[in-house]
Amino acid sequence: MTTLEIISLVALGAVVVLLILSALSKLVLHVMKGPLEARIAAHYSQDEILLKDLKANSFGVESAGVRQLRGNGGLVLTGKNLHFFMFVPKSDICVLLDTITELTITKSHLGKTTPYDLLKVHYCAEGTMDSIAWYLTDPRAWKLRIEGLKAGTS
Repeated sequence: MTTLEIISLVALGAVVVLLILSALSKLVLHVMKGPLEARIAAHYSQDEILLKDLKANSFGVESAGVRQLRGNGGLVLTGKNLHFFMFVPKSDICVLLDTITELTITKSHLGKTTPYDLLKVHYCAEGTMDSIAWYLTDPRAWKLRIEGLKAGTS
């Protein structure tokens, strides 16, 4: 077998692995969609929901430290709050819009860095400053919408 044939086989193998991972990712997101939609519907009517992203990935709550479980779920914006429904473990994080002190776009949170933009939300919970960051389909649109709501223009 020539070097070119070996390189071709390795490249083909890498492509196959990437295709399998992509298919598995889409399958997992499809499996999550129904249960997330049901949890969200138990809390909010469709007309209360201003934005929703069922592919949100939480980078964690700052006060919980770096050893917390982080994960995928659904993020919902209403006129009053930002509510994250984590899929596994099944948990919720709800941030009242009135408690949000700053919104930023970043690429890292709690020591975890990504090449993608994250929406970082700084807020005050029970008198203590905290923050959480999410990878979202369009973090800049979320930031603008939340800023508009807080300013009373959206």
